Amino acid sequence: MRLDSLESYVNERFLTAQHKVNWASRYVPKVSDHLDLRQLPLKTIAFYLPQFHPIPENDLWWGKGFTEWTNVTKAQPQFLGHYQPHLPGELGFYDLRLPETMHQQIALARQYGVSGFCFHFYWFGGKRLLELPINNFLADPAMNIDFCFCWANENWSRRWDGSENDMLMAQNHSPEDDIAFIEAMFPAFADPRYIRIDDKPLLIVYRASILPDAKATAARWRKRAQENGFAGLYLVAARTFEITDPRPYGFDAAVEFPPHQVNVPPLTRKFKIINPEYTGNIFEYAHLAEKYSQQKESEFVNFKTVVPSWDNEARKPGNGHTFANALPELYAKWLSAAAQITLQHKPDERLLFINAWNEWAEGAHLEPDRYYGYAHLHATANVLRNLIKAKDEVTALIADINADFTKRYDTAIILHLYYEDLIDAIFFKYLSQLQNMVDLFVTVKEDISLEALKRIRQWFPNIFVLKTENRGRDIRPFLMAYKQVSQLGYQYVCKLHTKKSPQRTDGENLRENLISSLVATPNLVEKIVGRFSSESELGLLAPPNSLIDLSAPYIHSDNKPWLDVLLARLGAQESIGKYAFRFPAGSMYWFRVSALLPLLDKSVIKVDEFELEAGQLDGTLAHAVERIIGLLPSQLGYTLRELENYELAFDPDVLAILN
Repeated sequence: MRLDSLESYVNERFLTAQHKVNWASRYVPKVSDHLDLRQLPLKTIAFYLPQFHPIPENDLWWGKGFTEWTNVTKAQPQFLGHYQPHLPGELGFYDLRLPETMHQQIALARQYGVSGFCFHFYWFGGKRLLELPINNFLADPAMNIDFCFCWANENWSRRWDGSENDMLMAQNHSPEDDIAFIEAMFPAFADPRYIRIDDKPLLIVYRASILPDAKATAARWRKRAQENGFAGLYLVAARTFEITDPRPYGFDAAVEFPPHQVNVPPLTRKFKIINPEYTGNIFEYAHLAEKYSQQKESEFVNFKTVVPSWDNEARKPGNGHTFANALPELYAKWLSAAAQITLQHKPDERLLFINAWNEWAEGAHLEPDRYYGYAHLHATANVLRNLIKAKDEVTALIADINADFTKRYDTAIILHLYYEDLIDAIFFKYLSQLQNMVDLFVTVKEDISLEALKRIRQWFPNIFVLKTENRGRDIRPFLMAYKQVSQLGYQYVCKLHTKKSPQRTDGENLRENLISSLVATPNLVEKIVGRFSSESELGLLAPPNSLIDLSAPYIHSDNKPWLDVLLARLGAQESIGKYAFRFPAGSMYWFRVSALLPLLDKSVIKVDEFELEAGQLDGTLAHAVERIIGLLPSQLGYTLRELENYELAFDPDVLAILN
């Protein structure tokens, strides 16, 4: 058994090393869409570590050329399933002496909704360390992202824990140093990109408790700042070690710093340890996320912080603290809970921190890696996107569009519109020519642009638009629209969505083939509707060669938990473990409205059960629903069929598109 487990683990690591992306992979590819930071009701600020370039002090203490990557690349897995080492993806083993690196980081952060960086600032009695990346940033206004500082005011030691043992660089806190430090901050405070609350520059102190007299220090800083033309300071104490309440230190607010201050039980014995000399501790990431999600303060301002994952094995080989099973979907759930608490703050204080952008040696990074890819960034963007409320003019236009809608036919198309850049192609090439034979229902995200809505209406005036949370891929929005068409008495429906499949090189061709085989021309649609009308037993009609046998293990293995739940709810227990039915891959097809009605039964599918989006390639409720579609018609006495290529041959336009 142990040998089999080891072999399985080695095979998984081999696939990861080869960067293979498939149904069973955890790797989430990069997307093409961008979040508009101006639409977000809060700001996400990621802590940023500048120790990715050599400095003379680190050369002396750790060896020539030492950077954070030195520890990162030495890390080894200590137990079965241990994700180590963490290896970078798009950005590579970068060197922060190069300004181009930070430009690339900022572009990536902004694309996925990160509004700012909180740079760790190292000051030791007038001596600065790792200052080059910050200096480069301050000198370049084109690095367009908000920022603030966190003074890492503890000692530097060989143990990486700020202790006085094996000290490398000591702090020298004094009234004189207070003044020197805060004056060194003023050039950054004056930068228009610097984050302010009530017009006061925000400054975080990592360990306010080790200041000899924190209240006196805070008073000196505020006085000096006002003397230099600032409105004051907004001081934040990091909730590290014994610090919980910022008020005894004379500070304005606190900021969480997970995994500090959360007592969760170690579960080391549950794991199969590889290294017999291992003395570390293993915890469940889910327990950490749950504890922090429940933490809320009412007596003082407390900024929430979320950590995408945590494992400092790289810094403490064989003796690290690992929060195992840090799945991106669990991070998304934690981030969503933290966002809801953050939205209760006054607007200036709606800051949500993430630890961290690039703490690679602590396994805490939003930056893409070789294993999860862009999954944590994808989760961040989707949680934030769901916080956006449609602009008033967008809401008003949707109301006008829906008020003008009239049911004209018994046939409808349901289109989930995620990618706005595909509107013109899909409507011009396919949908606009079907206006005189079908009605159209379009599901859209909350952040859909006014221009996109106007283009849709221009191409297809008689439409009904439903705003949906970006959750459950195309399936959850489809269920909302399906309920609508069912209530309105439609008989036949075509389900489409703006599929891109960024994990595939043939994603565009796949989408074109699926859509064109279903709605390429009016003649084709007329023929398909005619089949449903004349073949009363026909329940679902899928594109040619699209039906997949679910019984194949590599198709159902990652979906078994949800499949078993759904099959039990459908009364199809005999199919559990067998999965001997087919489903239309690509999730586009024609169907008879009465053939899929169990999907609308709340005892079968509860819309709140759909997971938050984290770029999952498989294993979610949406993936499971997609796979049971083929079972439903047969349960109700209908058949499941594929369009045959010969059925398309009569129409040269269809063949031209398919070829």
